[in-house]
Amino acid sequence: AVVPQNVRAFCDGTPNGGHLESYRVLRTNMQFSYKVREPRTFCCTSGGMGEGKSLTVFNLAYVCAQTGDRTLIVDSDLHRPRQHKILGVSNSIGLSNVLVGEIALKDAVVATRVPNLDLLPSGKLSAWFHGLLGTRKMKDLVSQLKEEYDVVLFDTPPIIGVSDASLIAREMDGIIQVIQHRKYPKAIAQRA
Repeated sequence: AVVPQNVRAFCDGTPNGGHLESYRVLRTNMQFSYKVREPRTFCCTSGGMGEGKSLTVFNLAYVCAQTGDRTLIVDSDLHRPRQHKILGVSNSIGLSNVLVGEIALKDAVVATRVPNLDLLPSGKLSAWFHGLLGTRKMKDLVSQLKEEYDVVLFDTPPIIGVSDASLIAREMDGIIQVIQHRKYPKAIAQRA
């Protein structure tokens, strides 16, 4: 899908109809890209920072929730989480805390003011979290979320430079790569 630049998070007032439609096209293309099984989990990544993946995840989730899909955003960018800022909620507990067993999933998921849309923030750990997203616990969590939600969108770090996006991608039904026109050289997008 082609999304215009200067799009804002849809929770900020009434979304522009043209902007909404570009995310509806993305949702439709996700649904029809699989012929055998119904995809539920997607990760959204980019080649580099600042290409708009977090905004894409939020606005896509908003559109999915608006059409009646029980939708969850998982902020799995443990380096630079953004989803809690978009929604104006706390990031003190979340995904990282669930994965290390400090808290149950049901206690970490936040209901948003958008009907049908929940958020699992990244959370914060005092210790180093390297490799946390590649554990068996993460795989089990993804399976559990597939049972509870119609659509689960993982906001991951850029795929170049850190291993987290690759670890998450292997558990997903699909991958969305955000490419901002002229942000980085074409070779970066191709490498990603």
